[in-house]
Amino acid sequence: MSKRTRLAKAPFDQWGGLMEYVGYVEPHEWRENKPFAALLAIEGIERGMSAARFIWHADGGRTFPMFMTDMVDLLKNAPNLCKGTVHTWWMVQKRGKNYGVRLARPEELAEAGHTGGNAESCPACKAYGLSKIPYPWLCLGPEADPSI
Repeated sequence: MSKRTRLAKAPFDQWGGLMEYVGYVEPHEWRENKPFAALLAIEGIERGMSAARFIWHADGGRTFPMFMTDMVDLLKNAPNLCKGTVHTWWMVQKRGKNYGVRLARPEELAEAGHTGGNAESCPACKAYGLSKIPYPWLCLGPEADPSI
């Protein structure tokens, strides 16, 4: 299996949402591409010039596009998908000239200091304030915690 080259920076708009394409509109800021935790709710599907994608939204009016291929991976692997929402760790990836979110991989979470298990004891989850969410025992990983 070949090692993938990680996208170094990703374009975000003025509200903090991921821009799906950079062309005519300049990004508000380019951010380092590292795993981030967020509660995203599915908004719908849209078709662009080159691809169809799912659109997720988060608080503050932020939106996050997702490629269809990555949705299949999410549906197969997200332990906490509930009524169109997913609270987990995400990464940005680029396909062609388009950007989208996907489920963060275990090796990426390990680089971010994510340990799994209880959110109270995971340094990465504590840094995101996830130990203060309504379900602090759920540490957000790509795989379910067998102790729950």
